Amino acid sequence: MILLGVDGGATKTVAVISNERGDLLGIGFSGSTSHHFVGAERARENLREAIESAMRSSGVSWNDINGICYGLPTVGDSPMDTQIIRSFCRQITPKPFVLVNDVVVAYYAITHGEPGVAVVAGTGSIAYGRNERGDEVRVGGWGQLLGDEGSSVYIARRAFQEACKAYDGRGPATSLTKLLPEAMGMKSLEEVAFNVMSGKIPLFEMGRLATVVASAAARGDEVARRILREAGEELASLAIAALRRLHIRSAVRVGAVGGVFRSGSWLWRAFTSKIMSEFPKAKIVGPIYGGQPAAGAVFLAALKRGVRMSEESLTSLLNAIKERG
Repeated sequence: MILLGVDGGATKTVAVISNERGDLLGIGFSGSTSHHFVGAERARENLREAIESAMRSSGVSWNDINGICYGLPTVGDSPMDTQIIRSFCRQITPKPFVLVNDVVVAYYAITHGEPGVAVVAGTGSIAYGRNERGDEVRVGGWGQLLGDEGSSVYIARRAFQEACKAYDGRGPATSLTKLLPEAMGMKSLEEVAFNVMSGKIPLFEMGRLATVVASAAARGDEVARRILREAGEELASLAIAALRRLHIRSAVRVGAVGGVFRSGSWLWRAFTSKIMSEFPKAKIVGPIYGGQPAAGAVFLAALKRGVRMSEESLTSLLNAIKERG
């Protein structure tokens, strides 16, 4: 059985072609498939580009594929969002496909379909979980202006706030005052603020400053470390809220997904310790990042065709995707 799984996001899209044994046959990468950020036409073409790249590297065609699952941003956020995305998927897909939110495929990648919760932290942040009865819940994902606490954009926004306070004399000194403008290729905080407020720099692009905060924390900046601890606690709150709403108290997987979890020990310790303080039986797994969540889309594509990939097969696929970047 040949399976196509896609994990799309605000920043990048990954398409994976595999079989049910977890053998990675092909992989393709492209840009954003969030129509909110790049428009429906560009999102469609990025999806096409990732899929065609995976097909070229695997040597398979649409005729060879037995199951397809797309995990794309904003699916299920509103009827209009889902309609837009389903429409452009149909334009490039000549076969039936499963369409879910990208957090759902992340969930399957991290829990292998068992009851649990996945917390996804990249450009945005969201949690998704299911219990033994099949009840499901989403927490967070309210967008960069209104929410997405713990995400890369949140970290960047908090860093800019603290840098401005330090510059004004309203807060403790921090190397972020100098590092943030430099990372944006600008001369001052004022220049960054002007370009963001005028719309010349989209808010989601600020997310790349999260790595600057992580670097500052590694060099001993206490303000940066505090921001990362705050982000970790916010992400833990997503998991805790999901577990509460699902009424899960038994041993269960809580998975970490996304590049934000690579930000250093300050974020990770805050994330894990807050969860364990309330759910001591939780098994925290991950993090997985990069293209790895696409393995969850492959798993779901197989499941919808009546085949449940083994844990060993899914783990093998996760490792193979990690090696390919």
